[in-house]
Amino acid sequence: MEEIRDDDIVISGISGRFPSSNNVREFVENLFNKVDMTDDDESRWKHFHNDVPRRFGKIRNLEKFDASFFSTLNKHANWTDPQMRILLEHAYEAILDAGISPQSLVGSKTGVFVGCSNSDARDAFMHRYPPKDGYVVLGNANFYMANRVSYALGLCGPSFTVDTACSSSAYALDCAFHYIQSGVCDAALVGGTQLNLNCGVTQEYSK
Repeated sequence: MEEIRDDDIVISGISGRFPSSNNVREFVENLFNKVDMTDDDESRWKHFHNDVPRRFGKIRNLEKFDASFFSTLNKHANWTDPQMRILLEHAYEAILDAGISPQSLVGSKTGVFVGCSNSDARDAFMHRYPPKDGYVVLGNANFYMANRVSYALGLCGPSFTVDTACSSSAYALDCAFHYIQSGVCDAALVGGTQLNLNCGVTQEYSK
């Protein structure tokens, strides 16, 4: 096998959603224009605790998802963590950004490596609506984040989610680099997601 040098591995496509920014281009423009991408509205949670910042960044359109595009049943989509739905969308867009047809990757040794630490949606679903079928479990399991992308896009490389707290996404990137370097996979999708739907974790960390 031909040796793969460090500089043979490049990042060729990128996509993402960020506070007050629907894509990478908007995010970059907001940064350069020094736009405050945080706000103090109470649409996510009420201001009731002094240790929880009043201003925080929120991404838009959490409720929107084209289930049929990803061959997903509506029932499954409704019980799926928004993080997983967004991850699917931006994995697809990152491939397009690289100038590659997603269909050309079907069956390829393309790995998927995702950093994800927690799921507020899972906690809410499990608490309020005890699962009566597998949709709630599979749609909100952290370990399934990467696997869902691989399945949806027909990728046959290594696929797993890592959780190393704040360094999860960086570690996912490191894993992808070494898997490509060692020849385990020919290419990789690397992603990271963090979506706070309640302030419980922030409140506990503040203590």
